[in-house]
Amino acid sequence: MFVTKNETEHFSYEDCVIREFEVSEDGIALTVEALIIEPKNSQNTNFTRSYADLSKILLEGGKIRKAVREGCKRYDADDKLLEEIPDEDLTKEELEKLLATISGQYLYDLKEAKASENAKSLVLGIEMTTEDLTGVDAESYQILVECRDVIITWERYLNRVQQ
Repeated sequence: MFVTKNETEHFSYEDCVIREFEVSEDGIALTVEALIIEPKNSQNTNFTRSYADLSKILLEGGKIRKAVREGCKRYDADDKLLEEIPDEDLTKEELEKLLATISGQYLYDLKEAKASENAKSLVLGIEMTTEDLTGVDAESYQILVECRDVIITWERYLNRVQQ
């Protein structure tokens, strides 16, 4: 088994799919698929960008502090601004709904944010996609989490990332 502690910057989350997201008193645990281990990761024995098998991301003592639906700007074909939608803080009920439907969605980023003295602050970038008769729609969210440590584990490597 491969184990890293506080090496979030040595992973790429570009293809990462969330299989499970659990919040408990001990922290927050994510099971993810298609996590990419970067060459500078202390546990990367392949020395190339490689996919890990199912991986577990444990945010020890993790607490969700805030969740935001990301805004956007919409332009026409002539690059003229049509609409600007601001970021929107989620209510507790909206956050619960988001967490209940998070399985199968993309974790596009996990990065450190400004930290307090006693805890790490992380931002989890989540892309939620829905499909209906009109096509695919996507919304992006950022979840701010405070935790003590970030432990990432995986059993084996799968294959190298194709460029």
